[in-house]
Amino acid sequence: MKQLFKYLREPRDLFSNGFIRLSQLSALNDPFEASFCSDSLDELSEYFDYSKTFSSSSESGEISFSDYVKEMVSNIGIISLTENKENLLMWAHYANEHKGLIAGIVHFEEQTSIFHNLLKPNSLISSSSTDEWSPFDGTPKPVNYRKGVRYRNDKFDYDYSNISAEGADRILYEVFMQKSDEWIYEQEYRVVLRLEQADRIIIPNISMIDNQNIRRLIIDSSCYYIDNKTGHCIINLYEFDDDTLRVIIANNLSKLSFNPNVIYLMKLSSRALNCCLFGLRTTLSKQDLQTEHAISTGYFDVWRAKKDDNYYSLNFEKI
Repeated sequence: MKQLFKYLREPRDLFSNGFIRLSQLSALNDPFEASFCSDSLDELSEYFDYSKTFSSSSESGEISFSDYVKEMVSNIGIISLTENKENLLMWAHYANEHKGLIAGIVHFEEQTSIFHNLLKPNSLISSSSTDEWSPFDGTPKPVNYRKGVRYRNDKFDYDYSNISAEGADRILYEVFMQKSDEWIYEQEYRVVLRLEQADRIIIPNISMIDNQNIRRLIIDSSCYYIDNKTGHCIINLYEFDDDTLRVIIANNLSKLSFNPNVIYLMKLSSRALNCCLFGLRTTLSKQDLQTEHAISTGYFDVWRAKKDDNYYSLNFEKI
């Protein structure tokens, strides 16, 4: 079992319905996300036992391995977690200056995914040669901190003998699993997924969907509604019974990822949510939490942060 934590400004519907944001590249705060050395990757790919050729979405013909990865990074989303519930900087930066909270998320080794019902990548959204292999399996894994970008000096340090089965998904995954060592204090674990695996997508307006056929499929389904408060369009992809139809719609909606106001969400397993920790300055109380989803199949504890009287550190007391 691995205990992890998610810093939050507010609970939203995480504990009541299990939804957590799957952040696309345009919504991340580090401009170096998904950085890699293109020349070194192309040199490395010459040794790959990988026969697939890539076509550019801009219809410019066949493109290099690195150019394909650059085009596809916008289809990837991450969920950032951490091992550390006591980091004062993260409480200040990610939990609304200690007025927010932390969600405790536990990963059990016997369960690969931390999600309610993860859509496995199929041939429509995966470059792998088999559906049985995919890095986008919903497992939180530790970030690799480094000084140089991936492949620049280490292109021959890793085993790519299975690249024919893993495909470009292997590369897409690992470029998101690295960060500058300036971020090492975060002790980050990540879940990296394809945006097409999202369970729910929120867009500011249905008219943002250019494809009229896709727009009509969504409107005619029972998996779509308008939020009365915000006017945003909410599409519950997990409610589609037909996985092929779901993927077709999700593939189209993933093209909206360049807009950081488009929100992709995953539904956590209720078993994965096991606690909540309130910040020092929070005005929230235990009674304010709506925990229907979190408590539906397991235990759920609530704690409150307290100042340590002798050190610049936090203590937590159960409430």
